[in-house]
Amino acid sequence: MKIIITESQYKLLNEQLGKSIINEQNENEFNKQLKWWIDYIKSPMYIERLKKEFPGKDQKFIENERMVRLKNLDNVKNQTHFVRAISKDPGYISGLFIPKEYEGQYYDYSEKKWKQNKWFPDKTKGYDKKGHIYLEKEYDPKNWNPSKGFETIPAHEIGHKVDDAGFRIPQSTKDKIYKYTQGGDKKYPQYKSGNMEFDYESSPSEFINRIQPIRYLLKQQGIYDANTKVFSIDDYKKMMNNSTIKQNQHFQDVFKSLKGSEEEKKKNFIDLMNSIAGITNTTSDLS
Repeated sequence: MKIIITESQYKLLNEQLGKSIINEQNENEFNKQLKWWIDYIKSPMYIERLKKEFPGKDQKFIENERMVRLKNLDNVKNQTHFVRAISKDPGYISGLFIPKEYEGQYYDYSEKKWKQNKWFPDKTKGYDKKGHIYLEKEYDPKNWNPSKGFETIPAHEIGHKVDDAGFRIPQSTKDKIYKYTQGGDKKYPQYKSGNMEFDYESSPSEFINRIQPIRYLLKQQGIYDANTKVFSIDDYKKMMNNSTIKQNQHFQDVFKSLKGSEEEKKKNFIDLMNSIAGITNTTSDLS
């Protein structure tokens, strides 16, 4: 899937996105998370991280990749639905994004074999619109009441919309996530890319979009701004001492997926923060 956006389209998109946020009451948490995403994609540091994810690609490619990801958020509010219930089986699911396209393979536990990735819509509930986000009612800005630690589910699902549920994630990023997580829990494979098998939480789009809410919380807590800074050891230490971030489910999932000692997790997490936009290895400079 290749989409080319002209510079004039990009400028118009910027203006439209800015107005849609400014003209609404953006103090609610859903709007804050959406606005954070838009500002982040527009930032210089997002471009720098995209360059690391797509080594060897020229500036025109990088700018277009940014434009496509920003365009994915063009109509996000009209494509977000607040519903009574999504799924309680096999586990509690409070948010869902329906991909426009698919790649990779998924593991069918009933047949005990890998199949080409495909989403089967739940037509009884009607959650079948491609490119749309479904959130349970506690995330509705008019009745915001999510469970403690799950407040960043909108940022997570918006992230899936940005990278087209992993369709836009390059192989270099998949390789890095696999290296740092070894696919997570080997007993429960979920996603396969080439010879690499991932469990649900360490599959590339799921893993990346658990890091994005951490970036959002770091900004909210006054620790670190992903739009302007490289993530440092000092930022890491402050993060690890912040109770709001540590109780967040996305934070807990990331550190459960990362392999190795506490020191290895620290170095690898810092590298991920500095080299994945939506993670070139910087760990040699860390001590």
